[in-house]
Amino acid sequence: MIIGIDLAEVSSDNFRPISGVPCAGSNARATDEATLLRVRRGRSKRMQSRRNIILGAGAALLAPNAFAQASALQFLVVGDWGQASERQRQVANAMASVAQSNATRFVISTGDNFYPSGVGSVNDPQFRRSFEDIYAAPALQTPWYVVLGNHDYEGSPNAEIAYSSRSPRWRMPSRYWAEEMAVGAETATFYFLDTTPISRLSNAASHVPLLGAAGEAREQLQWFEQRLQADRSAWKIVVGHHPIYSSGNHGESPAVAERIRPLLETYGVQIYFNGHDHDLEHLVDRGVNYVCSGSGALARQIETVPQSRFAYPNVGFASCILGSDALALRFHDGDAAVIYEVQIARA
Repeated sequence: MIIGIDLAEVSSDNFRPISGVPCAGSNARATDEATLLRVRRGRSKRMQSRRNIILGAGAALLAPNAFAQASALQFLVVGDWGQASERQRQVANAMASVAQSNATRFVISTGDNFYPSGVGSVNDPQFRRSFEDIYAAPALQTPWYVVLGNHDYEGSPNAEIAYSSRSPRWRMPSRYWAEEMAVGAETATFYFLDTTPISRLSNAASHVPLLGAAGEAREQLQWFEQRLQADRSAWKIVVGHHPIYSSGNHGESPAVAERIRPLLETYGVQIYFNGHDHDLEHLVDRGVNYVCSGSGALARQIETVPQSRFAYPNVGFASCILGSDALALRFHDGDAAVIYEVQIARA
């Protein structure tokens, strides 16, 4: 849940997004520091943007650098990037700038790592052309936790798994797995899912090569629920490629929404990161935050859905600072400017 109030309960006079498309109140005025919303100003090379933090009555004010401490986990989230294009390079340079200033510990990729048809083998030149050479900055030489997207299934998912033994930073030990990380005295469990086979459960005619059998998708779902049932972590964060809610071109993935959403709600998952739709978006429903970071190289138009708090139809990425009690989420445009910021409470 967000520290603060549901935007459905806030009048249009009290809400203004930094950029992108809001769910309400796009013509609202900024309020002063005594109100529940605080707007801060920043400047990029090309644009001046406003960043807002939504705060609730009685909530403690959390400064943007509140979690900038040794025990915090600082990481970036980017998706749908593998094109070796100028826009991908632009976003990569912006990521490097943020990673250097924030001492980023790792990067999460939300899938569609190689366009248009994945990779053919572990020796495919796209690994160097679209990954190693693009994200070459020293600040990005950190672990990359990578999930598979639908375009990756057009090639060899096994090759992307195998590349983990070739690259010191590429982390994909299997098609789905979990990682536990310390956050101060607390533990955060990150679940990395392979949502493409799950997305095909509602369309038996779809062809998913290699590892997309319906039986294996159901095995993954069973593994996921069993892990969640036993999980006592303070933070439960899930990463998948397909959206559960989305204002983007693809919209929600019905099979993923039907099978994953109830588990997120039942077992207290705070955040679901995804890609697939080529935009940046923050949505909230029934206590779960849905964060799309799928514009690492290209962008498409959006049409906002009721759950949306913020949506941005241009290239960019997300940065996160995870503390023991809250996560600071920021969206950055292609020049690294902060275009949206919100702090999400643990419970």
